[in-house]
Amino acid sequence: MIRKVLYTIFIVMAISCNTSKNAAGGATHGNNPTENTTTAPMAAAKNTTTSKSAWGELLGEACRQINMENICLSPLSVQFALSMITNGAEGITKKEICQAMQIGNDANKHYRDFLDNLDNKYCELKIANSIWIKEKFDVNQEFIDTNKMFFDAQVEKTEFNDTAVERINNWCKEKTNGKIPSIIERFNENDRMLLLNALYFKAAWHKPFKENNTANKKFTTERGEEITVPTMMMRSNELFYKDDVLAITSKRLQFGYNMLFVLPNEGVRCEEAAVHLANNLDVYLKNMEVCDLTLSLPKFKTEFSRSLKPILEELGIKRAFSNKAQFNGISDDPLFISDIIHKTYIDVNEKGTEAAAVTAMITGLLSMRAPQIEIMTLDRPFIYAIVKEDNNEVIFTGKIGNPSIK
Repeated sequence: MIRKVLYTIFIVMAISCNTSKNAAGGATHGNNPTENTTTAPMAAAKNTTTSKSAWGELLGEACRQINMENICLSPLSVQFALSMITNGAEGITKKEICQAMQIGNDANKHYRDFLDNLDNKYCELKIANSIWIKEKFDVNQEFIDTNKMFFDAQVEKTEFNDTAVERINNWCKEKTNGKIPSIIERFNENDRMLLLNALYFKAAWHKPFKENNTANKKFTTERGEEITVPTMMMRSNELFYKDDVLAITSKRLQFGYNMLFVLPNEGVRCEEAAVHLANNLDVYLKNMEVCDLTLSLPKFKTEFSRSLKPILEELGIKRAFSNKAQFNGISDDPLFISDIIHKTYIDVNEKGTEAAAVTAMITGLLSMRAPQIEIMTLDRPFIYAIVKEDNNEVIFTGKIGNPSIK
């Protein structure tokens, strides 16, 4: 058999053929947030499409597998792309993808509603999808129509040559405001389709940091090295909570988004804190209280590029990457995912946050009280997450082990 391929931006899916089958400071303090409530953190969201724990498992597994001090992921992009490909998945293949990323039966409606309710008046959140099909490769019309209807997917049929590569990379660059300038270098002979999802986010702080308060401060990196980095400082009333695992604060961005900063306690690893936080996110957000908080936060700008295949396999998506993959809803030819490449960019400074992501998923064909005074100094590895305020959807998440690395 011939090898064929499918790609995605933010999640790029490609289809190919193959011949072989102690946080600093104090605050409202508890031993564990789940001890203060009888409601499981995901109980209130049991009818939603995506689980808030999926992003923590994704970040936690990335931290375990990838020997990099700085990691940045877009769980929303991953879930968008995987939800699109599940429209052509069947059987165990679809079940594994949906279980790993907590994609529900109403995923299409969920993301249609998400796209319809984007409000870019005060900040920018842009999401785009496209499907690029090689001439003479047949894709089931129902798969295309479904992704057009629910994901606004742009569909192009073209020869897979250098001109197509340039067009696709320009599409990627345009949809991410130039932050992710390319996703592919060339097509292989057996590539057949690219499914692209791109995401761009930019928002100003509700209360910006004053630039004249930024000063060089010490930071202990993940490798134990003490360095000096530009550190922003602000004293203001902010939501804050601390327990025996981590300290967390929520800093408001403009119009409906928050950025969470999480400082694991001494002796708690970032990957452990990420999974714990994700599994208890609703409870942490409920327990946070307004404090008179002095926040010290390193400025950071980082780019990230990595294959997500081994991470997703460890999270339970196995059949989609094997010769037993079931993507009959995409094509009559037997398809499999050969790789998933995820590229991201994030810049956090005095004015606000800017972030973008591109993921390439390559598939092959086979056969309120008076505020307390608190201090939170992020001077050692920490976790961050950009969260939509109304439903706690995680747009970006990552860890910073060395703010000086770009």
